Amino acid sequence: MSHMPEPDEGPTTHSAYGAGHPRLVMIGVEGSEEPRVFPLEGETTRIGSAGDNEIVLEGLLPHHATITHTAADEYSLDSIGETQTSSAGEESPFDDAPKGALLRHGSTFTIAGWGFSFQREEYADHGRPFGGREGGEFDAQSEQGPPPDYTGAHDRAQARE
Repeated sequence: MSHMPEPDEGPTTHSAYGAGHPRLVMIGVEGSEEPRVFPLEGETTRIGSAGDNEIVLEGLLPHHATITHTAADEYSLDSIGETQTSSAGEESPFDDAPKGALLRHGSTFTIAGWGFSFQREEYADHGRPFGGREGGEFDAQSEQGPPPDYTGAHDRAQARE
């Protein structure tokens, strides 16, 4: 017989600041055998057509979008141009990426025809406590405690940039 964890028992998604190999994976690219992967290593990742961006793609505004690693160890998308986001399988209309659209593991977005999926190992993605929902998406789940204070780690990471 397996041990069923009690409520509030088991792993949380509170990991070390920046853990879980956060990255963007290009999706929907024809003729590519290996997907292009962009590790999110800094506190800010800029996407656009200008050469000073971390991710440079043709057909975008010079500084089209920014992904920011926040002091709460989350990743948020800010966009000033044509951007479509989706969350939990629901499509959103164009130009809907508000300032600070939260990215979770599996979140997708399209910037002027370029598709991306945000990937982060689930143990570090703060959106699914205790390993996910046992009964599926609509099952109730226990709340996990508040996350650690990542402020010091965030400040040190910003100082390195």
